[in-house]
Amino acid sequence: MTEPPALRTGGAEVNGAVIAYDEAGQGPPLVLLHAGIADRRMWDDHMAALAARHRVVRPDLRGFGDTMAPAGAFAHHADVAGLMAALSLPRAVVVGASMGGAVAVDLAIARPDLVAALVLVGSALDGHVFQDPDTRAGWQAADDALARGALEEAADIEIDMWVAGPGRGPGDVDPGVRERLRAMLLPAYTDDVEREEEALDPPAAARLDEIRCPALVLIGEHDRPDIARAADVLGRGIAGARTIPLAGVAHLPPMERPEEFTSILLDFTASLQL
Repeated sequence: MTEPPALRTGGAEVNGAVIAYDEAGQGPPLVLLHAGIADRRMWDDHMAALAARHRVVRPDLRGFGDTMAPAGAFAHHADVAGLMAALSLPRAVVVGASMGGAVAVDLAIARPDLVAALVLVGSALDGHVFQDPDTRAGWQAADDALARGALEEAADIEIDMWVAGPGRGPGDVDPGVRERLRAMLLPAYTDDVEREEEALDPPAAARLDEIRCPALVLIGEHDRPDIARAADVLGRGIAGARTIPLAGVAHLPPMERPEEFTSILLDFTASLQL
């Protein structure tokens, strides 16, 4: 039996922070950017299969997981660019889920030389305004719970919002997925360092026509309405982008259906002939 590629863990000094990351495998580089309700562990189910064909790097973005950075202004996309430089990655397919998708889009605009292709999964988009009242109410409820110190309650609210999604209940999601997300969310709630994220100006939503690389947009059937709208904006705004709707999943298809997601991703990277 072939042994899976070894997982190498490190920390790179980037823009005043030490960015924690794992990497594995050899081949065309693949960078995995996690969601805002997760950290780099959301990709646990994918590393072995992806690393069989690619050099895979998965960081904890600033303020998440093992990357606890000092106060001050920063930009996630600049951190990713700095990490790629530190690891001598000249260019990569960049995969982003949720918040990580917004970071990937910003990187493709700010540093097109670094991005060979984009894979955007339930992606956020800087400059895209959230309008759904239920989503806004959920955010407020989670904030209220955090203000009371009810971290477990806040985690349940966010997991129900994003992982179950509209039209589904907690019982519709694998309990193991819920517990993994809880383990990632709770430590993030205790990070109270004041940081200011600097956005692109103009924001990405107004600059999608600047993206020239291949792009794949994935959107779950049960994702939030505003994320579905963002997927439509991305699919229409990025020249040549391909959109794939995914039935029976919500905001985090990589965690709900890891084998299906890995298959889609590897089919896409194979088509690029990197």
